Amino acid sequence: MNIVFITSEAYPFAKTGGLADYSYSLPKALAKRGHTVHLFLPRYYCVDKQKFDCTLIGKPLAVPIGSGIRWSGIYYTSYLEGVHTYFIEHDDYYGRYGLYDYNGVSYNDNAERFIYFCRACIEAIKQLAIVPEIIHCNDWQTACIPLFLNTHYANDYVLKKAKSILTIHNVGYQGVFGKEVLGLMQLSEELFNPENIEFFGNVNLLKAGLVNADNLVTVSKKYAQEIQETEYGYDLAPIFKKYNQKLSGILNGVDYEHWNPETDDFIPYKYSIHNLTGKRKCKKALKNFYGLKNENVPIIGCISRLTYQKGIDILINTLDWLFFDEKEVQFVIVGSGEQWIVDRFEALRAMFPDRIGVWWGYNEKLAHLIEAGSDFYVMPSRYEPSGLNQMYSLAYGTIPIVRATGGLDDSIEQFDEKLKTGNGFKYKNNDSAELYTTIRHALRVYKNKVIMNKLINNAMLFKRSWDDTAKEYEELYNTISQNN
Repeated sequence: MNIVFITSEAYPFAKTGGLADYSYSLPKALAKRGHTVHLFLPRYYCVDKQKFDCTLIGKPLAVPIGSGIRWSGIYYTSYLEGVHTYFIEHDDYYGRYGLYDYNGVSYNDNAERFIYFCRACIEAIKQLAIVPEIIHCNDWQTACIPLFLNTHYANDYVLKKAKSILTIHNVGYQGVFGKEVLGLMQLSEELFNPENIEFFGNVNLLKAGLVNADNLVTVSKKYAQEIQETEYGYDLAPIFKKYNQKLSGILNGVDYEHWNPETDDFIPYKYSIHNLTGKRKCKKALKNFYGLKNENVPIIGCISRLTYQKGIDILINTLDWLFFDEKEVQFVIVGSGEQWIVDRFEALRAMFPDRIGVWWGYNEKLAHLIEAGSDFYVMPSRYEPSGLNQMYSLAYGTIPIVRATGGLDDSIEQFDEKLKTGNGFKYKNNDSAELYTTIRHALRVYKNKVIMNKLINNAMLFKRSWDDTAKEYEELYNTISQNN
């Protein structure tokens, strides 16, 4: 198939989070499966044209916006194997140090920047005569594309057979702006109604995509169900419920070239499911890094943003309780976020300096060591559309302790000690009591080495590659392309 994949970020060009990894891994996996894949993203300052061997192609691109036209350049690179990658260059919009914000403050022209990007991508597709069968969009930054396809380009010869898909990675980010952005989109006020893009007196760009896309996808089956309820879908929950016939969930995959204890150059000792000696040595190295004593005590790891979504406030309350009750447990974390959570962890570490280790910021090498050296990995998320660290943990034989939400629920099966099935521990309600009880259960299992080794074996047998994810998208593409 001829697939156009449009995103606001993609590794290794520009990255702020998991969207960049998804926008790197899925197009590559689809290309390996024989599809022709075209990837579009803005040419931010961080995209080094020389490093990525970018070439200016085509003619100057005229892009309608507001009351006139603004011009762009199209750059091309073959840097990603098998993926045709294009950058929309417009220095006024994208020649900045941040992708969406600067020092945590969102750019005040983000609506204009990404409305322009959506329109520019469509015009670039036309100029380059790509003739796509699928146009795959991601999150609010590209959600205007299905709307434009149904309005400005409804009768366009190049685009008339293209089907649009919108993947929702996190409903918490919707792109809500004032009614004046209608002028930027050059659209009639007739669309400003509750059945289309109007949203409590504003324009909601994500909603525009939900209403107009041919198909909607979230990054796990459970999350596709959850966002139809207000707790997870917020004020868009009724829209997700209304369009649930075109809504599905496909769990993200793992890049096993990067996350594999047998080949991982970030960890000091490699190991496999058949020989865990290296894991035990990694555990010792992890404890040495954090200055923790007693090699025989189980260690719980966490790599996370310190935010409400991640449930880190629940975790710190649980640890406060756990460390007074349970003497034989240690905990390490690497992350950054809200200062009050940092302060709480620092206070707890001061009370238990030989049992709790902290590292504020992000450290890729340390993240891999935590995955390899921990016995358990905790993810107390209030919601988690897909989640990847729980699947990284499984690959490293580190047992996840997770809230049963989104992709965590889809990828982790509750361990049954009698049947010896399952690969981790789950709890339903996100409160300290349930998390506390679940951790205590995991620590009891740890004391039975035979059972624990079976659990580790179960975990390491789990596989969810990007090829698995690509197969499901391929089936979805085929289904919707056959619908008139």
